[in-house]
Amino acid sequence: MSIVPQAEAFKTDAMLHVSLTGNKVKPRPAATEPSREKTAGSSTTSNQSPPEQLGKLFEIIGAIASAGTRVDAMRIMTQEISRRFPDATVRCGLGNAQLKRLYDQRLGWLGPESGPRIAAAKQWSELVDVQCGVLVHDQAMVLCMPQSDSDERCLLWIYPVADKSVFGEWLRTIIRTLSNVFWSRPKYAAPKAIQNLTRRTLTIVGALSLVLMLLAFWPVHYRVACTATVQPIQQRLVATPFEATLLANHVKPGETVKAGQLLVTLDGRPLRLERESIAAEMQQASKEHDTALATGRIADAQQARLRERQLNRTYELLSDRLQRLEVVSPIDGVIISGDLSQYVGSPLELGQTMFEISPMDRMAIEVEIPAHEIDFVSAHSPARIRFGSIGGRSIHQELDDLYPSSEIRDDKNVFIGRIEVENENGKLRPGMQGDATTYGPLRPWIWSWVRTGVERVLWWVGY
Repeated sequence: MSIVPQAEAFKTDAMLHVSLTGNKVKPRPAATEPSREKTAGSSTTSNQSPPEQLGKLFEIIGAIASAGTRVDAMRIMTQEISRRFPDATVRCGLGNAQLKRLYDQRLGWLGPESGPRIAAAKQWSELVDVQCGVLVHDQAMVLCMPQSDSDERCLLWIYPVADKSVFGEWLRTIIRTLSNVFWSRPKYAAPKAIQNLTRRTLTIVGALSLVLMLLAFWPVHYRVACTATVQPIQQRLVATPFEATLLANHVKPGETVKAGQLLVTLDGRPLRLERESIAAEMQQASKEHDTALATGRIADAQQARLRERQLNRTYELLSDRLQRLEVVSPIDGVIISGDLSQYVGSPLELGQTMFEISPMDRMAIEVEIPAHEIDFVSAHSPARIRFGSIGGRSIHQELDDLYPSSEIRDDKNVFIGRIEVENENGKLRPGMQGDATTYGPLRPWIWSWVRTGVERVLWWVGY
């Protein structure tokens, strides 16, 4: 099989004798038969069988295919081919109308001012129209690999090469495959740091996804999110015993009081004046009674006696009220509500609530369970309660009671579960709100989050 003709290999005779260093190469004298045998014997590829040649070609193609960019593919291809031609100089160029990059297997990347780069640039412009193939002439071999859909091309120079190089003939057979593999490499690639970060990120994301999937289907007790409110167990309301004017206020909300401690003082002057008037009327009624009996008017005497009794009852009532002008606390506890400091001197109505007093040693916690979750909660279900206002550890305790009927609180239909706890250090205050979680039967962990949505979808599809 004849190699590419000389007219197709290089366009001018001058170019045929230009070496990779830019110097003209003297024509070789006609070789004698012994010298040709020596050359053929020195070739590392002439005595090798086709399977060995194919293996080396596959190694070159595989190495180029593993390159990250075209620039890396240039360097790898140059190094791989130089291993097959250990005594030759191998260079690879990349560009379009002009040579942009040049790599030498011994010198590395060559700059624009280097002699080999200038010589290669001259040959680059002369081979602008050469199609994909292998050009061989006078110990020089050029692998031409233009890109099919652009003006970019890649040339690889090998010098010197034996006239009967078997590996060179095998290169000719795979030049198009080599070109396709080379141009399949991306022009640019992300920095290695970003690539490593991307690989690590994908690994971490994959591991986290696996862990999340395991956690999502891990069986746990079904959790119901609730609202907790602190309520007093025993609560006493202190009301106005009778209509009177507030004379003085002695306590304010938040104060701790003892049973019998003075709370407010009512004004008793109107009561005393009224009692004195009643006492005078009683004396007058007693005289009328005695006079009627002396004159024999029995009926008038009886009416006077009846009026005297009525006045006496009124007198006793006024006396009793005068004894209750000082309102005291009925129990030990804390003033939850009631601030009458601004109402001193104002009249108070009968039965008007003045104070709300509650003991603080034990408190009740009401857990508001949403009505649509009540099927997963029962009496004595475990619960966890936490009040952000006081911090500390959460309260873990079972429900003491679950009311059978629902209530409307904050425009929501809820069932009330009740827990009684010891109020250590008086941290729990009536009306305090927190977060609570009640636990039901075992279900997948994710079921607590998706159950409502799944049931809505089933309802829409008519299940």
